[in-house]
Amino acid sequence: MKGNSGRELQNGSKTSLRKTSRIVLLLTATLLLTIIPLYLFPLLATSLAWRSQSSSSSSSSSSSSSSSDMARDSIAGLGVAQHSCDIFRGEWVPNPNAPYYTNESCRAIQEHQNCMKFGRPDTGFMKWRWKPTHCELPVFNPAQFLELVRGKSLAFVSDSLGRNQMQSLICLLLRVSCPFPVFVLFSLVSP
Repeated sequence: MKGNSGRELQNGSKTSLRKTSRIVLLLTATLLLTIIPLYLFPLLATSLAWRSQSSSSSSSSSSSSSSSDMARDSIAGLGVAQHSCDIFRGEWVPNPNAPYYTNESCRAIQEHQNCMKFGRPDTGFMKWRWKPTHCELPVFNPAQFLELVRGKSLAFVSDSLGRNQMQSLICLLLRVSCPFPVFVLFSLVSP
C-alpha cells in the first residue's frame, strides 16, 4: 500500500510538472507572438516613432529625414493638426456634402450590393461623417492619396468587410484615376 501511494504521488507530481511546463510554454509563446510583431511591423513602428517624437520636446534637426519625419510631414500635408488627435473618440455628425459616390456613379459596387435597388427607402444613412472630439479629419483627397502611395503596393486581406473597404476606396479614386484590382487580372488570365 505504501509503495503504491508513493508511486501515485510521484506520478501526480510528474503530471503536475508537465501541466505547469505546458502553461509556461504557452504563456511564453503568447508573449513572444504579441511583442515581436510590434517590432517587425513597419507601419506600427513608424506610428510609434512619430508619436514619441511629437510628444517629446524638439531636438536638433538632422540633415537626413527619417521615416517618422516623413510620416509627420505627410500627415501635416493632409491638414491634420500637429497636436495629438485621438480619432477613436468622437461622434457621428451630419454631412450634407455626402455621399461622394453612389451605386450609379461607381462601377466597383456590385449589383447585389445596391441597397437602393433592394428596398432601402432613404439615403439618410449615407449622409454622416465621423468627427473626432478634439480635431478635424480632412475630406479624402484621392489625388493626394495616389501621390502618397505612388510606387507602393496596397493589399486588402480580409473578408467581405475588407472587400467593401477596397470597393469604397476604388470608388473614391475613380474621381481622379482609373484603378483596377489585381485579382481581376488573375481571373481574366486563362490557364
